Amino acid sequence: MKKMFALLAVAVLMAFAAPALAANPFADVPMNHWAYDAVAQLASTGCLVGYPDGSFKGPQPATRYELAAVVARCLAKVDMEKASKQDLELLKKLVVEFKSELDALGVKVDKLDSRVALLEERIGGWKFSGNFRFTAKWADDDNPYGIDGDTNWQVDRFRWNITKYVDDKVTVYARYQGGDDGSDLMYAYAAIKMPWDVTMMVGRFPLDWEADFYATDFAGYMMNDAFVTDFDPLDAAVAFKKDFEQGSFELFVAHDESAGFGSVVHNENWVWNSWGWGDALYGWEQGPDSVIEFESDRYIYGARLAFDFNEMFSMALNYVKYDYNTPGEATFYWFDDDWYFDDDYPADWHPVWESESYTYAADQATMWADVIFNFNENIALKGQYFMQDNDPLWQIGHSNYEDDPAAWKAILTFSQDLLGFTDLWLEYAQIDAGFVFSGVTPYAWTNADFFVDDFGRTIDDTTVINVVAKQKWNDQWWTYVRYADFDVDNYGDYQNWTASVRYNYTPNMWFELGFDKYNGDLSDLYENDSMVWFRTVVNF
Repeated sequence: MKKMFALLAVAVLMAFAAPALAANPFADVPMNHWAYDAVAQLASTGCLVGYPDGSFKGPQPATRYELAAVVARCLAKVDMEKASKQDLELLKKLVVEFKSELDALGVKVDKLDSRVALLEERIGGWKFSGNFRFTAKWADDDNPYGIDGDTNWQVDRFRWNITKYVDDKVTVYARYQGGDDGSDLMYAYAAIKMPWDVTMMVGRFPLDWEADFYATDFAGYMMNDAFVTDFDPLDAAVAFKKDFEQGSFELFVAHDESAGFGSVVHNENWVWNSWGWGDALYGWEQGPDSVIEFESDRYIYGARLAFDFNEMFSMALNYVKYDYNTPGEATFYWFDDDWYFDDDYPADWHPVWESESYTYAADQATMWADVIFNFNENIALKGQYFMQDNDPLWQIGHSNYEDDPAAWKAILTFSQDLLGFTDLWLEYAQIDAGFVFSGVTPYAWTNADFFVDDFGRTIDDTTVINVVAKQKWNDQWWTYVRYADFDVDNYGDYQNWTASVRYNYTPNMWFELGFDKYNGDLSDLYENDSMVWFRTVVNF
C-alpha cells in the first residue's frame, strides 16, 4: 500500500479541521502531484510531521505504526462536536483497522464511539423516549403515605419525551406527563447555541443545581432532597450558561403571573346536628375543611458560578431569590374546646375561636456554597452551607424562627467497587428553625417531612442523619436500604426505614418490591405505621 493512497482518506475527513490550507512543508511533494492538497491539509493540522530530514518520502511504503501515529494525531485534532457522521465513520474505520497499534500508543477512542452513537441517535432530527410506572401500595388505615384507606393502585407516571434537533444551533424539547391524577405538558423549551459558546434555554424547563447532593435509589425516586433548586419545571423562564476552561457561569430569571398558594384551614361554619337514642342528643358539628387560596405576581432569579479545578476538587457559589409583588399572609382558625353564651335574641351558645397568622407569599433569598472533594474515584467528601435573608412575614407567630436562618450538610460516599458488597452514602445535616425550603421539602420520599410545616418552614432546629446503601448483586438483582433519623428541638425525634429489592427483567423493564416504616415522637399519629409497595417500570 502506497503512503499517498493510505493517507488520502484521512485527509478527506480532516477537511473540516482547518479553515484553510497551509503551504506544503515537504519539498519532495511537487505542487502538481494529485495528492498535494491532501498532504498539505494534513500537514497544516499537525497530523503529518514528516521525517527528521524534513522530507515526506511519498513513494516509500508506510508501516502500520507510521499510519497509526497519523491516525492518533488526527484523533487529537478532530473537533468531535463539528465532525459529520460520515467523517467520524471514516475515522472510526481507521481506528478499527489500527486498533492494536493505537492501543500500544495508549490512544483512547471512547469519545469517538460516543460521538458516532450520538449522531446515529439524531437521524431524521427526532428522538422519542418515555417512562411508564405502575405502583401498588398497601398501608395502615391511618397513614402518612398519601393513601386513602389502606390500599392504593395507580399508574402514577407516564412520560413521553420528544426531542427535535432543528439544526446545529437549535434543539426543542417537550415532555408530556400523566397518570391517574391527570396529565400535563411538563416541559416545553428550546436550547439555543449562542455566540461566544453561550447556551440559552427558553420556555418551561427543569433546573437543579444540587443533584450531586442527593442520596438516590437506583431509579432516582429519592431525588427530592433539594433545599432550593429542584425546579421541575421553571415556568416561563430564560436561562443562560457559559462554559469556560475550569467551570461555568449560569443565570436564569422566571416569571409567574399568578403564583398560587393554598392550605387546608378549619371551616368557621358549624351546623346543628342530632344523634343518639331515647332522648335526642344535640350538638354543634364543624363543617367541612376549606382551602384558602392566594395568588401573587412573582419573579425568581438565580445565578451560579462553578469551578472544576481538577478531577479531585470542585466548588460552586449559588444564589436564588423569590421576589413577590404582593406579599401576603393568611389566618388559621380553630376551636379551643370552650363556648360562650350570646344573650342576643335568640340566645345561643357559640364556640370560642382563636387564630394565628401564617405566611403565604413573601420575599425569600438563599445564598449557598457547595464543595466536592474526591479523594479518589471511590471516596468523596461533599458539603453545602446555606444562608437565607427572608421577609419578616416568614417569622409571624413564631418567636423561635430566625430572621436569617442557616443550614448545612456534610456527606461522605464510598463506591461498591471499594467496599465490594455495597456503596454507602453517609449524610449529616443541621437546619435552623424557620429555614424555608423553596420547592419540594427534603428527605420526603415517602412524606417523612414532619419537621417542616405546610409552608416549607423548619418548625424548630433540626438535625438529620441520612444513610443509604445500594447493592448491585448482578445484572438482574439490585437492592437498597435507607435509614433517616430526624431530631427536632422541643418536638422530639422520629425515624424512617426503607428497604427495596429490584429485579431487572430486561435492560429497560424491572419490578420492585419495597417496604417503608415510621416510628418516633414527632410521628405519633403514625406510630409504627408501615407501607409495602410493588412497582413495575418500563423505560422506552
